[in-house]
Amino acid sequence: MDINLAEGIDIDAQTVITGRGCAIGQSGSGKSFLAGVIAEELCRSGMPFCVLDTEGEYSSLRSVSKKVIVVGGESGDLGLDVDFERLFEASISNDMPVVMDLSDAMDKNDVAQKALGALYSIESKMRRPYLVMVEEADKFAPQVVGVRDNMVEEISVRGRKRGIGLFITTQRPANISKNVLAQCSYGFVGKLTIENDLNALRILIGSSERLASLTRLGTGEFMMFGLKEDGPFKVKPRSAPHIGMTPSISTYRPENSKVASIIRDLKLESAPEQHTRKPRPKAAEAMIKSLHANITRADAEAYARRVSRRMFMFFGKSKENVDSIDLVYVPVWLCVIRMPTRWKNEYMEYRCMVGGKRGLLRLKGGIRELAVSDEKKGSASAYMRYLSKGDVPVEDADADDAEVLHGMDSKKARSVIRRLFPDASIASMQEVHIPSYRITLRQGNRVRVFGIDGVYGKRLAV
Repeated sequence: MDINLAEGIDIDAQTVITGRGCAIGQSGSGKSFLAGVIAEELCRSGMPFCVLDTEGEYSSLRSVSKKVIVVGGESGDLGLDVDFERLFEASISNDMPVVMDLSDAMDKNDVAQKALGALYSIESKMRRPYLVMVEEADKFAPQVVGVRDNMVEEISVRGRKRGIGLFITTQRPANISKNVLAQCSYGFVGKLTIENDLNALRILIGSSERLASLTRLGTGEFMMFGLKEDGPFKVKPRSAPHIGMTPSISTYRPENSKVASIIRDLKLESAPEQHTRKPRPKAAEAMIKSLHANITRADAEAYARRVSRRMFMFFGKSKENVDSIDLVYVPVWLCVIRMPTRWKNEYMEYRCMVGGKRGLLRLKGGIRELAVSDEKKGSASAYMRYLSKGDVPVEDADADDAEVLHGMDSKKARSVIRRLFPDASIASMQEVHIPSYRITLRQGNRVRVFGIDGVYGKRLAV
């Protein structure tokens, strides 16, 4: 079985699945495009693999195969808190590709090491052919002295006899672990111009003439090494070393299972409460998570009487009366985001409040950068001081006799934060409700409605 990369360029699937390969090239050279073509070909061939996707670019593989499972990211079938061992056991047994979308993960390396550790453990028992594709491998296996327990390096050195193949991409071969790079017995090199990177590939590419030709390659053009063909080629549009005792891809062809049922089982295992919780009706019948209320109904009534209007009419004085005071729970997302600084691996941490769509009460006042209401930036200076304290007190509130509004889901909240703060990573999200009082004042047939929040007693715009 072969994998086609371009017209006349086919590589052995066994080499790809169980070998060690790489795609190297500077930014814009097309290395991720080449990796995408390989992933598509594997999907069409029904081969199982996992790709560590740092930019959320591989979910489009669903258009090639309906068996693809996406973990993490906005369009993920599962969250990154899934049981990785059960995930990879299902992936290996049912030939299902897995896309690990790490684009939203604060510590991408930590998630990657845990996932690959689980795969390594499962494959130590199952020993079936399986490929790991690692985008930006220099981030997961850097050339740093003294780093231990690096699973990319472990797989590159000892994964072959367990059936685990490795294919990495990087734009800085000089920065990647030499143990990993040395294990790559085949690969594709695109345009490179940095001298240190060219020198790092000298042992792989060979002659100085071939090395010099790398600087003249165009986008999507690659020089091969370790394969039958060694001339340059241009990768087609998108739509392995010593095998020894490595398990063969022809020795095991399992029956396919329904992807939806496997995803459902994994969800039940990782978050059973999500499937046992009933949808909350408008009048809640259960406890909800809420910010601690400092304002009582009596306080709200006293406020309402203070702001009620008095008007002189032809037949004497008239005054607004308090018609009703209703407790309303307004949904928001309390988020912790981290903005990168000029120093590597150092971040500034901020807390923000995101809420929306329907029935959100919005604080009046000046706009604050990190308080967001639906599509607009809301103002909540008091809440920003509240959130900046760090640990925000959240309690179970009895909402049986109150109206519980429904807001945006977590996917929408993430997209709002990503749009406003594109460089930020989301460290945590927690859905809570703000206790608020909706006050109705009546004067004859004239009605005035406004609200106050139950935490600070601030006036709200309905």
